[in-house]
Amino acid sequence: MPELKPLWEIQLLDGRRRVLEIKLREGQMSGDLKEAKNEIEKGRVVFNKLKEKYRSLKRDLKAKELDATSATEQVQSLGEKLYGGMITNIKEINTSSKKLDSLKSMVNRTEDEILGLMEDVEEIKAELEKMSAELNAKAEDYRRMYGSHLANQQNIRQQLAQIPLQRQKLLDNLDVDLWNKYLEMKKKYNDPLARVEKGTCMGCRMGIPFNDMRLLKQGEGLVYCSNCGRLLFWER
Repeated sequence: MPELKPLWEIQLLDGRRRVLEIKLREGQMSGDLKEAKNEIEKGRVVFNKLKEKYRSLKRDLKAKELDATSATEQVQSLGEKLYGGMITNIKEINTSSKKLDSLKSMVNRTEDEILGLMEDVEEIKAELEKMSAELNAKAEDYRRMYGSHLANQQNIRQQLAQIPLQRQKLLDNLDVDLWNKYLEMKKKYNDPLARVEKGTCMGCRMGIPFNDMRLLKQGEGLVYCSNCGRLLFWER
């Protein structure tokens, strides 16, 4: 009876190769990696929008500070003229007094607006720092995951590269007629050879008749499953 163990090991190798090839295809970018990448990209969009708002507020704050400085200088200049005796005309004094009051009110409003803007700027700055730290941590996690992913993919490729040589060594020790019969059966089954465990064909999970089990144990020729038709392999 031809030795079936090398054929069984070839079938195991072929099954392992199929599994590894699927892992390699599906592993081009795992779900966890895609999700992590998308989360980082969305976070960066939010971060950049907030950063632009921060810059806009900084520009507004600078403009308000310039307005306040200009108005304060006008208050000082007009006050010196008004209270320094440089303006003597009653009508002009009244006009200048109203303008001075208006300028002082504008300075007060502008300073209040500056304080509000400063609070907003500090609040957004703190939020940006927090978001930056979170994004950096997520990016570091992603780099670690991606590195692990690449290493895993490389490991799969190395395993796949070893299979042809292992398979050929087994083929060299295989009966040619048995191999041809196996190839013919592969047109019907992905796994033409079924292992027997506890009197059961593991291809169809059906019990094997007593007489077939006797033939298997005695090694008297090839035995096929009476239910599914697969070639049976019983390892002593």
